[in-house]
Amino acid sequence: MTDRGRLGRAAVRCAAADGNADGLRVLLAGGATAKAADDAGWRPLHVAAQAQVPSVVEVLLAVDAEVDAADRHGNTPLWRAVFCSQGEGATMRLLLEAGADPDGDIGLGMSPRVLAGCIANYDVAAHLPAGDGTSS
Repeated sequence: MTDRGRLGRAAVRCAAADGNADGLRVLLAGGATAKAADDAGWRPLHVAAQAQVPSVVEVLLAVDAEVDAADRHGNTPLWRAVFCSQGEGATMRLLLEAGADPDGDIGLGMSPRVLAGCIANYDVAAHLPAGDGTSS
């Protein structure tokens, strides 16, 4: 369950990328961890958030995946969900309900909330709760 392929990617990451919630459940029941990070610091929750697969996000959150884990660039699963949402909000809502921080700064002044406001071709910001005005 901990074997890693190219780029340090564990089987749980691959199942998350494929949107395979059932396969992911089997891996987790067999001892795999939802906290396994690849060489870039991406965890299965980052991958599921980017792929916009709410069923996989739910599986990972149910086993206490770290909702605000940062990859090596400081991006959290919520940041990835916002960046790749194409206007869909289900993944973002799940992450927010699990306590994801929409105002967490990744070090470049680009929190998920700020990023959502910069995406011009979709109204992504509509999926985030109103901020307190202190975000950069």
